[in-house]
Amino acid sequence: MKQIQFSSFGQPSVVARCVDVPEPTAPAAWEVVVKILAFPINVADMAVLAGRYGSLPKLPSTIGMEAAGELEQCGSSVKDLQPGDRVILLANNNWSEKRTVPASAVHKVPSEIDPIQLSMLKVNPATAHIMLTQFEKLEPNGWVIQNAPTGSVGQAVSQLANASGIRTLNIIREGASATHALRFGGTATVVDRVDLAEQVKSEIGPQPLRLALDAIAGAGTNHLASALSEHGTIVNYGMLSGEPCLITPENTIFRNISLRGFWLSKILNRLNLGERTELYSTLCNYLVNGQLKLSVDSCFDITEINDALKRAEQRGRVGKVIVTPCKQAGA
Repeated sequence: MKQIQFSSFGQPSVVARCVDVPEPTAPAAWEVVVKILAFPINVADMAVLAGRYGSLPKLPSTIGMEAAGELEQCGSSVKDLQPGDRVILLANNNWSEKRTVPASAVHKVPSEIDPIQLSMLKVNPATAHIMLTQFEKLEPNGWVIQNAPTGSVGQAVSQLANASGIRTLNIIREGASATHALRFGGTATVVDRVDLAEQVKSEIGPQPLRLALDAIAGAGTNHLASALSEHGTIVNYGMLSGEPCLITPENTIFRNISLRGFWLSKILNRLNLGERTELYSTLCNYLVNGQLKLSVDSCFDITEINDALKRAEQRGRVGKVIVTPCKQAGA
């Protein structure tokens, strides 16, 4: 079977290789064998390949944070799953045609959901959901502000907030299309300038703004801080600028603005099985109800991984690059 491996860090489209490896053997009692139907290429996957992620594997290594698949075999002690069940994988290293994992490392999902959509559920929608629910108590018709609204997390934030009756302020670059930024369910746009706080006040009036979601870091972090109400929280989950988060003492001391970091991997590691089940069942319901739909840029076969990674390296995409090891995905 085919599997993606890499033996050095560097440009993702150069260091990744599609290799032949043996088929999985029969699973142990508490294991399952999963036929992978689809997996996305995430920013975090690219960072691992480049050697710039928070946790790096020993080389050579496999890779892949997300995938959706179908159970092919179940161990003798697995009671709640059976061959043919559709699942998402909660373990890593999923860029392969098949995986053998503990049964606790898969989450059963409704069979009617498109596996390509399912393959993107673990990381970005979970990030959006947790940021919206775990840092500030947002009331219906309340506001949250975010930068990078057309990114995969930003799209999920807009859609999940909209489904919960929460309104989003979406920061766009000077000259960018507001319509483009709002097509994922966002409420309003403001422009990334030094007068961001004044724009926000003009848009929402005296209503409080207590939560800001920051994918960029750099000077933009302080722009967000200045736009927040006193005692508000910035959640930094990305570093698109490549610069440290900047925030002034005026905002941290005199306005009591908090800056929190967010790394999904650490949060998922703290969740017990029941909490993980609740999280992904909630997100699946959003998919089933049509309240969440994740954008796809393009699809590639697993043997085309280098072309897929080249596409993922290109700026300006709105959706994910997807790899479909099994042709049934999306059928």
